[in-house]
Amino acid sequence: MKLGATSSNRLRRHTSVHGVLLFHGQISASPRMLMWTLLATIVVFSATSTLVCAQDALTQGKTLRSLGKAWNANLSDWSLTDDPCLGNWTGITCEATNSKVISVRLVNKSLYGSIPKEIGQLVFLEQLDLTNNSIQGGIPTEIGKLTNLQVLTLDGNSLTSLPPQELLFCNLTELSMHGNQINGKIPSWIGQMVQLVKLELWENQLSGYIPDEWRGMTSIVNLKLGHNYLSGTLPGFLFELPTLRTMNLPRNQFMGPFPNITALLRNGISNFTKLGLNCNFFTGKYPQQYYDTLPPGVNITINYTPNCFDNETDTNPTINRLPNVTQNTPRDCERQWACGTFLQYVAQEKGNCAPCPSGQIRIDVSKCICGKEEQLPNTSKKFPVGAVVGGIVGGVCAILVALLLMLVYYKHSTRVLYPEFGRTYEGSDEPWIVPKELRRFKLQELEKATNNFDEKCFTGSGGFGKVYRGVLLDGTVVAIKCASLQSAQGQTEFRNELTLLSRLHHRNLVKLEGFCDDDGLQILVYEFMENGDLHDNLFGKKGKFPLNSIQRLEVVLGVARGLDYLHSFADPPVIHRDIKLSNVLLSHSMVPKLSDFGVSRASAEYATHVSTAPIGTRGYLDPDYFRTNQLTTASDVYAFGIVLLEIITGLPVIDYTRLDASCLDAWARPRFNEGGIRAIIDRKLDIGYNEALYTDMAHLALRCAQHDRTLRPTMKDVLSILEPYGKTILQVPSPEWIGWSTSHFTNKSLFEPETPMGFERPGSRETSAAELYPLKTALSHSPPGSSAFHSPGPSECFTNPKPR
Repeated sequence: MKLGATSSNRLRRHTSVHGVLLFHGQISASPRMLMWTLLATIVVFSATSTLVCAQDALTQGKTLRSLGKAWNANLSDWSLTDDPCLGNWTGITCEATNSKVISVRLVNKSLYGSIPKEIGQLVFLEQLDLTNNSIQGGIPTEIGKLTNLQVLTLDGNSLTSLPPQELLFCNLTELSMHGNQINGKIPSWIGQMVQLVKLELWENQLSGYIPDEWRGMTSIVNLKLGHNYLSGTLPGFLFELPTLRTMNLPRNQFMGPFPNITALLRNGISNFTKLGLNCNFFTGKYPQQYYDTLPPGVNITINYTPNCFDNETDTNPTINRLPNVTQNTPRDCERQWACGTFLQYVAQEKGNCAPCPSGQIRIDVSKCICGKEEQLPNTSKKFPVGAVVGGIVGGVCAILVALLLMLVYYKHSTRVLYPEFGRTYEGSDEPWIVPKELRRFKLQELEKATNNFDEKCFTGSGGFGKVYRGVLLDGTVVAIKCASLQSAQGQTEFRNELTLLSRLHHRNLVKLEGFCDDDGLQILVYEFMENGDLHDNLFGKKGKFPLNSIQRLEVVLGVARGLDYLHSFADPPVIHRDIKLSNVLLSHSMVPKLSDFGVSRASAEYATHVSTAPIGTRGYLDPDYFRTNQLTTASDVYAFGIVLLEIITGLPVIDYTRLDASCLDAWARPRFNEGGIRAIIDRKLDIGYNEALYTDMAHLALRCAQHDRTLRPTMKDVLSILEPYGKTILQVPSPEWIGWSTSHFTNKSLFEPETPMGFERPGSRETSAAELYPLKTALSHSPPGSSAFHSPGPSECFTNPKPR
């Protein structure tokens, strides 16, 4: 076990260490109290060590089964024996001599859910690998109990936060969590992990500066932080780390002069193998001199091109400058925004920014702000924290501190409830007229509803924060969303959002029941959607019983109606900003409802109905955003088109195993043009889908997914195509239709396969989708380079395997 040696390393919130609570605070005790405390410490420590050593194979088996249940794992051999070390359990490795589980490796096992706190019971674990599953949420503090853990690999999941600071108690050498949805700033305490050799956090949503404390990672060999939103200047100490061999930092927002890598030469550059810095905002002349000083035979690749240099800065003319974004953008950068992987790509077109005065550089590319180099954010203000101490001494000291702090806690009983929840305190007692449509809940009500926010009630995490399932005193089941530290906003903004949300009422929007703002908390209470989200029903644990063709039509109609309401009937109009499968929820009667619809919070944005905050998710984000830096109703239409393609094809929006085109629209467009609907239809719908209906839906999806927003229809146009099918196939006379039921259908032939000759489209005597949007014809006959119906080519989307 290893703990920080100085007071600055103490945990900032209560922490569990073998069941003993730690609280950050001051210590004061008499000598007699210290004597009794020391005696109690020895007893507790001895008991803890005995319990750990006495853990037998049966206990390990029980713990593993609880993990499998939490992850909805289909591992039949886990039930054949009670001892995981005797039954050859899938993914389990034991120590050869004493039946201790030392490795859990469940890669590509379709796991779903969150990591439960029971993980802390596998105290002998040295490796945990859950790569390429659907694990959500965060990592419990109980991870700190795994003091033998050396390798933690959670790549390719849906995690939204980094591990807690309790990870310092582990003996970690490798931490890899790339390809998740982790947001927030990168923590400074990672720099205390002096034994860390590998750190891979690329392709997430991390922001902020690289902390100066990271200079303490003196054993680091591989550092990969690309495809995030990291900013500021690149710290020079990174090039002085003695063991570093690979550093990949592409597609971030680093700015300032191009980093000086001469320190690599001083440290022996022959140990260095790769340096990736492409697609940032570095300025200055191209550093050709670095290549000139490389010793012969050195195998090093420094990817300077194509870099998103500020095109007003004096750069080497051999480097591709950033020209008109819509035409000849460097291809590597262009691939980013085609799939929405670089939300902050806002470099201005040439001519939009005036040249900087002599002696100044561009310090904010997106706002054309110039200044002197010293005005750039400085991340080197503090010296690194002290080295960690380890072993039994650290454990005894930790328990001693815990007991002393517990005494202080009981003496000073004030504490902050739920420190992981975001809150605001300013003006919390100001009078405010609560909208009559909303109920103002007391915190005690929600605590009773969730058993004090028990992890058993935790259902997942979203952009707002953690979500819990709660049961009110009257038996009503609700979804309780608690703002995270990152998503919490000011009190005025929170109340403005509540006022606006209270005005939104539609069958296809998740209903906001009320809120709680006790103690500055920001909690929203919504109706609970029993059938989960559309992503789960298509791909997740419910995907074993996929939606049929009629249900998919109902979902498409519901999403379209909800979006049309937000765009055309809400006052002021609302831009959702994050349309995706996981934000389409299904009620107990399978009625689709939009959730997490974004709200423009500033009055100026209300006036223009334009949002500038890049809330969208990779793959669904409007490509035109990176040219205009604005999200509009047309951005929602683009995301709707991508969702519609997922519903039609049964394929995810981004799949790096599709080597020819990892983006779904780039994959589907040429196949549909050449082979029609049968070339892209979900194979699970081979029997029973209406070919004419799904052909029109595919035309519509590709029209909505045009990169040029002026070519996209409005949601009102979309409904004009879909409503005739709703009235005819679903046999419902108006948009206020009832949830799907087989009793609604009297014409059995509607469930049978149809040929284009055997089915007359609803409303075909007036106009059809193909006539309104002749996408297939236009795409088939447009000359090369025509922008009328632009189909993205290989260079405009991810065409290569997932970058490493």
